[in-house]
Amino acid sequence: MFIENNDLYFTFRIVVITMSTLGMMCSTTEFKYSSKKVAHIFSLYALYVLLSTGALVYFFGYLVFLRVSLITISFPGILLSYRLSSNGPARALFNSLTQILFSLYCCLTIMIMNTSLWNRALVDLILLIVTFVLIILIEYRFLRRPFLRLSAIVKRGWGILSLIPCSLLVLATAIALYPVYIAKNSSGIVLFYLLAPIIVIIYFTIFQNLYIQYQFQLSNHNMEILELQVDNLKEKLSENEEAAETARIERHDARHRFQTIACLLENNDSDAALAYIHAALEQLHEPDQMCYCSNPVLNAVLSSYLGQAKNEHIHLETHISIPDSLPVDDMEFSIVFANALENAITACRRLPKENRKIICRCIHKPRLMLKISNSYAGTVTFSEDGVPLSGETGHGIGTRSITAFCKKHDAFYNFTAENGWFTLTIAF
Repeated sequence: MFIENNDLYFTFRIVVITMSTLGMMCSTTEFKYSSKKVAHIFSLYALYVLLSTGALVYFFGYLVFLRVSLITISFPGILLSYRLSSNGPARALFNSLTQILFSLYCCLTIMIMNTSLWNRALVDLILLIVTFVLIILIEYRFLRRPFLRLSAIVKRGWGILSLIPCSLLVLATAIALYPVYIAKNSSGIVLFYLLAPIIVIIYFTIFQNLYIQYQFQLSNHNMEILELQVDNLKEKLSENEEAAETARIERHDARHRFQTIACLLENNDSDAALAYIHAALEQLHEPDQMCYCSNPVLNAVLSSYLGQAKNEHIHLETHISIPDSLPVDDMEFSIVFANALENAITACRRLPKENRKIICRCIHKPRLMLKISNSYAGTVTFSEDGVPLSGETGHGIGTRSITAFCKKHDAFYNFTAENGWFTLTIAF
């Protein structure tokens, strides 16, 4: 076997496999740092893998290295991926162990196939690179967005689930390396591949259950949104009743004003009549002092941005019910309002005045929920994790601030753009 007699190539092969496995982890992971910083850190990790693998193979041999590689190579990679990602520890562990298990089957299959047919280092390298590149591209294209959405909604149960790939990985490694290397153990090869369909069945069951949880949680969120809409309709009916009552009072007061003016004119006191009319006009022109909530910070932000929207001739529809006690810091929550409303106002500016509209709704029962919708023109492009992308330099910072706030407070968030309406939904 060519690997046994070529320590240099074996070391290089391990580096290729390790970084490819790390690439598989990254394909379904959202990082909290810039891609440039992540690439620099992973480069240092690759150097560590190269040096540690070379030293262990040189002093102890490739079999000893393989038996301890889960500790020397895999564990630091898992820890590094977790520290750089925005996932919780249980979700990061599940993702990493699953990718390592899949990678183990891929690289051992390539090694066994190459040893049986060609036994060439170059063929082995080409097969490794082509296979892992295809896997990374497929996972990024088809699995990244569903997995990130699933992770964002399904919050619990990942700790127990992570024990499954952990036990399967230990079992597969034991079959591959004990009592001898799998390439020299035909019964080990049979057991190794008999384990594969069991793994497939287990993972099919896992993702089926996760999908059921996903649908359940999504149904709950949709139900809460429907409750928000029902509450808004009730509030609207109440506002209409108040408006009707106000109109009745105004008509009653107007009758008295007209009678007063008529009386003054009958007495030929035109100066007093004009003064009375001017005083009435000044009262009509007094600006309404809007109070959206009792929290002074949030009320100031809402008054500022909703007032700005009115000045931009944007039709507003508001239903805001914010409690005195918030589950998050009011300063941070006010920034979410500011960013969302600023984005909505910016989008409405691109429309004719008659088509500009913003709907702002916030309730606190059964939980604190915020929903801001605005009309828009054009096409909205979303990233793989469902966040809208901005094609203009310097834009998109507000959206990133909103998503960072939601991730910090473990809140559900969703962006949609359908039928000319862009909607942001946040639920705690």
